[in-house]
Amino acid sequence: SDNIFMLEKILKEISYPLKIDGDEIILTFSTGISLYPHDGGNAFELLKSAGMALSIATQEGRKTYQFYSADMSVTASAMLLLEKQLMKAIKNEEFILHYQPYWDITTKKMVGMEALIRWQSKDNGLVPPGKFIPVLEETGMIIEVGEWILRTAMRQVKAWQDERYPVVPVSVNMSLIQFRQKDLTEMVKKVIRECGFYPSLLTLEITESAFMQDIEFTRSVLTAMKEIGCSVSIDDFGTGYSSLAYLKRFPVDNLKIDISFIREMVKDPDSASIVVAIINMAHTLNLKTIAEGIETEEQWNFLRLLRCDMGQGFYLSKPLPAEEFEKLFSGEDK
Repeated sequence: SDNIFMLEKILKEISYPLKIDGDEIILTFSTGISLYPHDGGNAFELLKSAGMALSIATQEGRKTYQFYSADMSVTASAMLLLEKQLMKAIKNEEFILHYQPYWDITTKKMVGMEALIRWQSKDNGLVPPGKFIPVLEETGMIIEVGEWILRTAMRQVKAWQDERYPVVPVSVNMSLIQFRQKDLTEMVKKVIRECGFYPSLLTLEITESAFMQDIEFTRSVLTAMKEIGCSVSIDDFGTGYSSLAYLKRFPVDNLKIDISFIREMVKDPDSASIVVAIINMAHTLNLKTIAEGIETEEQWNFLRLLRCDMGQGFYLSKPLPAEEFEKLFSGEDK
């Protein structure tokens, strides 16, 4: 308790507002704590334990503290092993893409698809994305893998186009790490050139929380993407803190309504109200809405009544490998 009292005193002192050139600045910090002799017998061990606790604290958010626990060593070892396996996966080309379609809510005509990475591990079989994507992001490997996703998705759609399939635009997710790359725009241009791809067939998806981190930077990147000729979607919409004022300033085409609202909306009036508000707001700003995670006919019909534009989810199709996805092009009479 003495340790916590001391820490909170330090947190309070550091968080006190500073006046610099007329601007008020508030500092926040996260800290990891290890205690002698329980968490280490010497300075090196104590710093190592505190470092592990700090990495957990920073994941929890700003202005937090975390005491070291033995479980953290186990987690760190597992993460290190996973990191090594992922480096091997990049080298051995163990990643594959699956594609999940979007459908027009009214006509049930396929109007787009999303490229989703899967890891076909030689050691562990098909590994779920939630297990390995955070590690790719933490280690920065997402930069290399993200470019691979973009190139692979473009090549696949171009191949379908060359085979005279009635292709639809493909959307590719951009993580915060990728989005903040200095040369992101040049990389996208380069891949488009290499693949001989129509930019109008590419949509970039950025999460709401990612683009709100630096408004002016976001606007410059999105403007550059629009100049290339790509579309832009805001993913997980409704979970962040963007305002109408910002949305009006961003060159955005689609809002993807977060799955949590879609899942609950039929039985939860608050979720339904949020979905209604997002759709109405989007249409006022001339944006299209995409509902993700539709699993039932009831949800689909509800969204159709609310005039949502597009839908995606297991109700009509799960993500499919390329060879299975091809069948959807000829089966457009759902």
